[in-house]
Amino acid sequence: MYNIYGIRHHGPGSTRSLLRALEANPPDCLLIEAPADADKVLEYALHPGIIPPVAILLYDEKDLSKASYLPFASFSPEWQAIQYGLAQGIPIHFMDLPMGMQFQMEEENNGQLEIPLPSSENEGPIVRDPMGYIAELAGYSDSERWWEATFEQPNNDEDIFTSIIELNTALRDELGRQEPLHNRMREAYMRKTLRKVLADGYRKVAVICGAWHAPALHHLPRFKPKDDNALLKGLRKKKVAATWIPWSYNRLAFQSGYRAGVISPAWYELLFSRREEAVQWWMVRVAVLLRKEGFNASAAHATEASRLAHTLAALRRHPIAGIEEMKEAALAVFCNGNTAPLQLIERQLIIGEEIGEVPADIPQIPLQRDLESRIRSLRLTNAFRSSSPETKALDLRKPNHLDTSHLLHQLNVLGIPWGTLLEAPENRLGNFHENWRLEWKPEFIIKVIEAGMWGNTVCTAATFFIQKRAGDSDQLSILVGLAREALLAGITAAFGPLVARIEDAASLAKDVFYLMEALPTLADIARYGDTRQTDVEAVKALIRHMAPRICIGLPNAVLHIEEEPARQWLTLVVQNNRAISLLRQEVEPQAWINALEKIANTNAAHPLIRGLCARMLFDRSAHAPRETARLARYSLSASDEAQDGALWLEGFLYGSGLLLIHIPELWAILDEWITEMPDSHFHEILPLVRRAFSSFTAPEREKMLRMARMGQKGQPMQEEGIKPVAFDQQRAKQVLPTVKMLLGLE
Repeated sequence: MYNIYGIRHHGPGSTRSLLRALEANPPDCLLIEAPADADKVLEYALHPGIIPPVAILLYDEKDLSKASYLPFASFSPEWQAIQYGLAQGIPIHFMDLPMGMQFQMEEENNGQLEIPLPSSENEGPIVRDPMGYIAELAGYSDSERWWEATFEQPNNDEDIFTSIIELNTALRDELGRQEPLHNRMREAYMRKTLRKVLADGYRKVAVICGAWHAPALHHLPRFKPKDDNALLKGLRKKKVAATWIPWSYNRLAFQSGYRAGVISPAWYELLFSRREEAVQWWMVRVAVLLRKEGFNASAAHATEASRLAHTLAALRRHPIAGIEEMKEAALAVFCNGNTAPLQLIERQLIIGEEIGEVPADIPQIPLQRDLESRIRSLRLTNAFRSSSPETKALDLRKPNHLDTSHLLHQLNVLGIPWGTLLEAPENRLGNFHENWRLEWKPEFIIKVIEAGMWGNTVCTAATFFIQKRAGDSDQLSILVGLAREALLAGITAAFGPLVARIEDAASLAKDVFYLMEALPTLADIARYGDTRQTDVEAVKALIRHMAPRICIGLPNAVLHIEEEPARQWLTLVVQNNRAISLLRQEVEPQAWINALEKIANTNAAHPLIRGLCARMLFDRSAHAPRETARLARYSLSASDEAQDGALWLEGFLYGSGLLLIHIPELWAILDEWITEMPDSHFHEILPLVRRAFSSFTAPEREKMLRMARMGQKGQPMQEEGIKPVAFDQQRAKQVLPTVKMLLGLE
């Protein structure tokens, strides 16, 4: 004898009815719809340290890209059946097609055992979605809402399972629906498992399966064993490993892409544990949440919202208010029609932020074991287990600290941001010190499991992940960014091939813009590679190939361009100027100076870029103050439009206004340009001039203000009441030994 209990996966109403049925008719064996090769970890489900939501992870140890997750929540029928069976000492078996066989069948793995209703685009709408058709007849817009209102919200007795079997039998028989091969093979294996259990002498077998599969098991005599065996013939068993891992309500939710999930896990938990008072409890939680966020929410709001939700449910003839009624009530009463707070409510009280726990003595995947081993060897255990953020200062000259840096960067490559680097990205490679903010979050373990598909160790997984990202892109800037990540993470196996790919991409790049995007990062890698103890000779060779092309192509690239792209070019020119300053051994500075000269003296170049190049030529001592003043006078006076002069000035003063203070002639030229400008032009260019001066420091602006008030044109600035002091050569010589020591010149 056997009883079939067709349930909805993760359905709280199904769970309540199932527990009543098991208590009313105690079984001597439990069969549960889940891959049979997950049986080996069933014993851990009763471990006191395992707290749902959790999932069984099934994976191929030789190919970690093949993995499947079987999630359970506290309100899942399967989870409660497992708990019941283990507590009663009843034999439990998973009866679905083993995952090792399914891995052989699946061309692509989506990381989740899917149990959707099968469909075919070639069939009519009733055949494609029979549950949707029934829901439409009952006045519902979708099958999910109809099933919830019919089977999950009501307090059904155990005889509801007879109705579920009759309903699905009629749908399958009358519609003549052709099940997909994968579905038929799964049902054949389930029937085979049921026959074996009956042959072993069990007489009160309870079978828990998805409602759609119930008729295929209930009407067991309809299916001949030889037909099922023929359907399964040829399937090869492949050994898979299994373990328990923490899960989260967010990943259990339908929105996260798991079709065996549910739309509202947090609400379902409340519906399972406090069905009679679920609406009131939920509204109280809404009030508490909104008060914490600074919204006006009181007990009166909760009472009124509960009444409104019950009224809406009664008008719609639902047994109790569902999530739609409660959302509408909360929107009206708590949110006053504002949808912004409703998004917070949905995230925390409908989907939920619960994260499960799995004790350390349960078997782990190889990547997780490697991570925890490295954490112990690097003495990071306290930071790993800490519930509050910690700061870690690293000196990369120490091997242990360098290994720590590599581990944290490798985890970031894999999307596991345990550590956040506190320095600005542009200074990341600039010295031997790093400061990290470490904060391990429980949900990171899920990312660790996901990253396990890339390798058995953190370093191997990060290597293959970067190689995969590099293989998916031929864009130069992306490849250079990946090379930087590989350098920071100490992934030497990927660094060399990446540089080769960058060289290929650079040789094919015709636009100098992309070359200039890549050069600053390559310069950092070349300049500071020794900090990371990485051979960067190939990068230096690549720079020697790219830099001349940049110097040749840049002058023509900035001709006849609009202001918006000119500002993009301005940023690139600044970054490349800094990079070339760092690369004196790899790049001939004179080639860069020649490119700047061409731009500064070409009227067709955008004035913003011309002004910047004139400034850089002065900073590099390629132009004397007199030549710089000549360019300034020409650019400010020769412009047909005052706006061009203002843009030239903005580019020229980019970063600092000290030149105007220390070169009186430039100040005089600017003063003359402003003085002689017609009023109409002055009002036009005033916002541009303000923008040019806005980036200066407060002391710089204060000095310029004093100079303007004093009408100072050709004399150097001198503070009021302060007499210039003669330079004391003897005192200066006394500090020279200290300066040499600091600069490492001794």
